[in-house]
Amino acid sequence: MISHRQYLQFSPYFAQQDIEKTDDRIKFLKSFDNLPQPIKDLLTSLDTTEKITNAGKTFGLDEFDTESLSFAIRKIATGEVFIGNGVELIADETGLPPERAKSVLGLVVNEIFAPALEDIKKIQTSKFPQRFGAPIQAQPQVPPPVKQPEPAQNDNPNVINLRNR
Repeated sequence: MISHRQYLQFSPYFAQQDIEKTDDRIKFLKSFDNLPQPIKDLLTSLDTTEKITNAGKTFGLDEFDTESLSFAIRKIATGEVFIGNGVELIADETGLPPERAKSVLGLVVNEIFAPALEDIKKIQTSKFPQRFGAPIQAQPQVPPPVKQPEPAQNDNPNVINLRNR
């Protein structure tokens, strides 16, 4: 069980609110109202906060880097950052090497995002459609018509060439 202070520090909803710019915080709070309920629950859940705290311990993060991880989780879950940039974001926020950040992101997706994963996917695809690529519809390749050479005209008046009519 985590303390009240830990919840306020490591919950994605409250992460870095003490150093976040006022405009960014207001923007997040306004966007929070429009999020699907499973994502709201994820961002405010005590269970999520405990998982983030445990992930921080597992990967040897101090309090500040664990809070930064929580902040990165919020940015991905709300669609502020593309999940494909998650490794880079986590590495930048926590100071972990990319290989370890990749492991952290895997844990985040499999354990922390699990209850809201479908809603997170919807947000990600709606905010970054070009990153997911629209399904490519195969266009049948039709070769251009090849003009066949005209056969030599027959001198027989009883033969009619129907190809050119």
